[in-house]
Amino acid sequence: MIIQKVIKGIGGITNDEALSFMRSGITCHWWHLVNPLPNEEIPQRLNERNLIWHQNHYDTPDPQEGGRPFNERTPFISTTAGTVERDALLNRNVLIPAWFEALYFATDAWRRDGYLFFCYVFILGKRAIGHQQFAEELRELNVYNDYSPFQPEGEITAKIIIPPTQIERVELWSMLDFKRDINAHQIPQPAANTPNPLYLPPENYNNVRDILS
Repeated sequence: MIIQKVIKGIGGITNDEALSFMRSGITCHWWHLVNPLPNEEIPQRLNERNLIWHQNHYDTPDPQEGGRPFNERTPFISTTAGTVERDALLNRNVLIPAWFEALYFATDAWRRDGYLFFCYVFILGKRAIGHQQFAEELRELNVYNDYSPFQPEGEITAKIIIPPTQIERVELWSMLDFKRDINAHQIPQPAANTPNPLYLPPENYNNVRDILS
């Protein structure tokens, strides 16, 4: 088992909502609509078809849900750990940092303020779709080798909930400050950085793998 550090980008929320996620955990969209979740349905939804739809057809009308967008009832949670994309034409590898992908999503392509949640999840290095406690490493081409246009996003897909004990901190990123730093040729910095008192550091255990940055 590998303890994988990841970043979850979320936008369109208030600061109070961001802080509440650190107390209650980050849940899937399905949980937002149905609370409490019907436990008997969780194993039925954690399947390969839904995982592939989560990665490649996130906003697509789902015939299994009466034509409603798939993301409204997805049991999965997208996070990123970054990745390396191979450019065979130029004979080089291109690093795609986790913070960049998460911030791009959270800010809706730099159009709003966003939050970055620094977390960790557990992965096996193999497919374990039906096991809620293990995330799926969709970025790993040796495990998920079907083509996906979204593979460079470096996705690690959690399931149902990322509990508060696995959320280290949350950063608020102001796009006004971000663009000001970029124009001044300075390294952008978050507007606020709030640690989570409920966090249990994975360094207390073993086999921790960091994000790519």
